[in-house]
Amino acid sequence: MPAQTLVSVIIPSYNYAAFLPQAVASVLGQRAPGLDVEVIVVDDGSTDNTVEVAESLGADITFIRQANAGPSAARNAGLRVASGDFVAFLDADDLFAKGLLASHLRVFEAQPELDMVICRCMNLQQGQNDHEGQDVTLWSLANSHWDVHACNANLAPIHCFLLRMACAKRVGYFDESIRHCEDQQYWLRCYGVGAKVGVNTEGLVLYMHHGDNSTRDMRPMYLHDSFMQEKIAGMLSDLPNFPVQAKCAGWLAHAAGSLCSAGFLCQADPQRSLVMQNFFTQAVLNAAPLFNQAIQAGDPAGLAPVQLYYGGKCLRLAQGQGLALTPAAVKAVMVLKRMFPRLADITAEALDVRLRSTYAKLCITGLPPQVRLRG
Repeated sequence: MPAQTLVSVIIPSYNYAAFLPQAVASVLGQRAPGLDVEVIVVDDGSTDNTVEVAESLGADITFIRQANAGPSAARNAGLRVASGDFVAFLDADDLFAKGLLASHLRVFEAQPELDMVICRCMNLQQGQNDHEGQDVTLWSLANSHWDVHACNANLAPIHCFLLRMACAKRVGYFDESIRHCEDQQYWLRCYGVGAKVGVNTEGLVLYMHHGDNSTRDMRPMYLHDSFMQEKIAGMLSDLPNFPVQAKCAGWLAHAAGSLCSAGFLCQADPQRSLVMQNFFTQAVLNAAPLFNQAIQAGDPAGLAPVQLYYGGKCLRLAQGQGLALTPAAVKAVMVLKRMFPRLADITAEALDVRLRSTYAKLCITGLPPQVRLRG
């Protein structure tokens, strides 16, 4: 690391003036010997007093105003002026825990080949006091094969990631046509260009739940998640080295993600649900011959548990209430049962137990220091 490392932190804000000062303070508090931060706040056409609040924060921030164009456009506006060695993204209503960026940089220093580092996230209910007993939840995080897991769903909130600026320039800007799941698509593009990823077991970010973000209509999210599965299918088809050494596992993860989308949409959008069943079917058919090749080659990359987890998750999702499988999807389920015979005929309850046990082995264990201190 250079003697003085600069991290650019881009904070888009849309009508979140009430939360902005605390978010900015959590970034400015990251400054330490050898570590400086550049805070870039982008007002995405707010109609509240975001401008006045941002201007009151003074010279510690770079402030940009734009007409409302969505989070991707706001982050791109920040990227265009960012000058750091690394870049992070923080939504205006979330927080960095103390010492986060320093802990990220220690991982980069220990593993200089990395392009990206991910940490864990803790949910907090906005407005609760410590004496009331906060209901907190620590998100799980995979301990390896992040490119595979990203073929199923987003790994973590956007502020869990720290990215080398050189990698960000190689990947390019966020897709401004996407207003949901745009961060997942961005990280997938990073994996697609071969970004090397590491995990920061000491770092923590806070995801603040409040009325604006916890009670929103989830239907657009489910719909956009289904569109993201289409993009994943395209990457798996078009990029021979994505995921690295793990194409079979990637197809199985995508199959599970597609079937999950089909289940969410079976009532709200039956036609779209059928499209997702088709993606599930094709993903299984693509995975099956690769699965046989993987068995013959052994398991040098430790992918067998990952394949088992996503194969089992597909079998469990296929049992979901309200989801009427197409004939082709039923045949795909039979293919999965031949691939994973030990999971084929067990009860839903037993399969749930097996999946929880397998997933736990795929994730980081222990607690970040900030959580241990709270205990």
